[in-house]
Amino acid sequence: MAKKILIMDDDPTIADLLREALADEGYETYMTTQSLRFYDAVREHEPDLILLDLMMQYLDGRDELKLLEFGSYKVPVIVVTAYLDAGNEKEEFRQAGVVEIVYKPFDLDKLVDLVKKTIGEPEGRSA
Repeated sequence: MAKKILIMDDDPTIADLLREALADEGYETYMTTQSLRFYDAVREHEPDLILLDLMMQYLDGRDELKLLEFGSYKVPVIVVTAYLDAGNEKEEFRQAGVVEIVYKPFDLDKLVDLVKKTIGEPEGRSA
Protein backbone atom coordinates (compact mmCIF):
# COMPACT_ATOMS: atom_id res chain seq x y z
CA MET A 1 0.00 0.00 0.00
CA ALA A 2 1.34 3.44 -0.93
CA LYS A 3 2.43 5.86 1.76
CA LYS A 4 -0.15 8.61 2.17
CA ILE A 5 0.53 12.28 2.78
CA LEU A 6 -2.06 14.90 3.71
CA ILE A 7 -1.22 18.51 2.84
CA MET A 8 -3.04 21.24 4.77
CA ASP A 9 -2.29 24.71 3.47
CA ASP A 10 -4.82 27.47 2.87
CA ASP A 11 -2.80 28.67 -0.13
CA PRO A 12 -4.00 26.47 -3.02
CA THR A 13 -0.87 27.23 -5.06
CA ILE A 14 1.45 25.91 -2.36
CA ALA A 15 -0.80 22.96 -1.53
CA ASP A 16 -0.99 21.93 -5.19
CA LEU A 17 2.77 22.36 -5.69
CA LEU A 18 3.46 20.07 -2.73
CA ARG A 19 0.82 17.56 -3.83
CA GLU A 20 2.21 17.32 -7.36
CA ALA A 21 5.86 17.09 -6.27
CA LEU A 22 5.14 14.31 -3.77
CA ALA A 23 2.81 12.46 -6.15
CA ASP A 24 5.57 12.57 -8.78
CA GLU A 25 7.81 10.84 -6.23
CA GLY A 26 5.24 8.05 -5.86
CA TYR A 27 3.41 9.06 -2.68
CA GLU A 28 -0.38 8.98 -2.45
CA THR A 29 -1.25 12.61 -1.78
CA TYR A 30 -4.31 14.41 -0.52
CA MET A 31 -4.77 18.07 0.16
CA THR A 32 -7.20 20.44 1.76
CA THR A 33 -7.09 24.20 1.72
CA GLN A 34 -9.89 24.65 4.25
CA SER A 35 -8.81 24.34 7.85
CA LEU A 36 -12.30 23.34 8.96
CA ARG A 37 -12.03 20.20 6.81
CA PHE A 38 -8.64 19.10 8.11
CA TYR A 39 -9.79 16.68 10.80
CA ASP A 40 -12.27 15.01 8.46
CA ALA A 41 -9.48 14.59 5.89
CA VAL A 42 -7.25 12.95 8.52
CA ARG A 43 -10.02 10.53 9.48
CA GLU A 44 -10.89 9.76 5.86
CA HIS A 45 -7.37 9.25 4.47
CA GLU A 46 -5.44 8.08 7.56
CA PRO A 47 -2.18 9.64 6.35
CA ASP A 48 1.32 8.43 7.19
CA LEU A 49 2.51 12.06 7.27
CA ILE A 50 0.94 15.51 7.44
CA LEU A 51 2.38 18.70 5.98
CA LEU A 52 0.72 21.47 7.97
CA ASP A 53 0.63 25.23 7.57
CA LEU A 54 0.37 27.24 10.78
CA MET A 55 -1.24 30.51 9.74
CA MET A 56 -4.74 29.86 8.41
CA GLN A 57 -8.23 31.27 8.82
CA TYR A 58 -10.66 29.78 11.32
CA LEU A 59 -8.40 27.05 12.75
CA ASP A 60 -4.66 27.62 12.69
CA GLY A 61 -2.04 24.90 12.73
CA ARG A 62 -1.89 24.86 16.52
CA ASP A 63 -5.63 24.14 16.62
CA GLU A 64 -5.16 21.35 14.09
CA LEU A 65 -2.41 19.80 16.23
CA LYS A 66 -4.76 19.86 19.23
CA LEU A 67 -7.41 18.06 17.17
CA LEU A 68 -4.90 15.35 16.27
CA GLU A 69 -3.98 14.98 19.92
CA PHE A 70 -7.64 14.90 20.98
CA GLY A 71 -8.40 12.23 18.39
CA SER A 72 -5.37 10.19 19.48
CA TYR A 73 -3.85 10.33 15.99
CA LYS A 74 -0.12 9.62 16.18
CA VAL A 75 0.92 10.94 12.79
CA PRO A 76 4.25 12.66 12.17
CA VAL A 77 3.79 16.28 11.14
CA ILE A 78 6.07 18.59 9.21
CA VAL A 79 5.08 22.20 9.74
CA VAL A 80 5.51 24.29 6.58
CA THR A 81 5.08 27.93 7.54
CA ALA A 82 5.91 31.56 6.88
CA TYR A 83 5.63 32.20 10.64
CA LEU A 84 9.26 32.94 11.45
CA ASP A 85 8.76 32.71 15.22
CA ALA A 86 7.62 29.07 15.00
CA GLY A 87 11.03 27.99 16.29
CA ASN A 88 10.19 29.65 19.63
CA GLU A 89 7.44 27.03 20.03
CA LYS A 90 9.57 24.09 18.91
CA GLU A 91 9.23 22.12 22.15
CA GLU A 92 5.44 22.45 22.24
CA PHE A 93 5.29 21.42 18.59
CA ARG A 94 7.53 18.39 19.18
CA GLN A 95 5.25 17.22 21.98
CA ALA A 96 2.35 17.45 19.52
CA GLY A 97 4.07 15.23 16.94
CA VAL A 98 5.91 17.81 14.83
CA VAL A 99 9.14 16.32 13.54
CA GLU A 100 10.42 19.40 11.73
CA ILE A 101 9.61 23.02 10.95
CA VAL A 102 10.22 24.18 7.37
CA TYR A 103 10.02 27.88 6.60
CA LYS A 104 8.49 29.40 3.48
CA PRO A 105 9.83 30.00 0.97
CA PHE A 106 11.25 26.49 1.02
CA ASP A 107 13.53 24.46 -1.21
CA LEU A 108 11.20 21.85 -2.73
CA ASP A 109 13.94 19.25 -3.22
CA LYS A 110 15.01 19.55 0.42
CA LEU A 111 11.42 19.23 1.57
CA VAL A 112 10.93 16.08 -0.53
CA ASP A 113 14.15 14.67 0.97
CA LEU A 114 12.83 15.47 4.45
CA VAL A 115 9.61 13.60 3.67
CA LYS A 116 11.63 10.58 2.52
CA LYS A 117 13.75 10.74 5.66
CA THR A 118 10.63 10.96 7.84
CA ILE A 119 8.45 8.19 6.35
CA GLY A 120 10.75 6.47 3.89
CA GLU A 121 10.70 6.08 0.14
CA PRO A 122 7.40 5.39 -1.60
CA GLU A 123 6.71 1.71 -2.30
CA GLY A 124 8.56 0.38 -5.28
CA ARG A 125 11.28 3.01 -4.96
CA SER A 126 14.58 2.91 -3.19
CA ALA A 127 17.38 5.38 -2.62
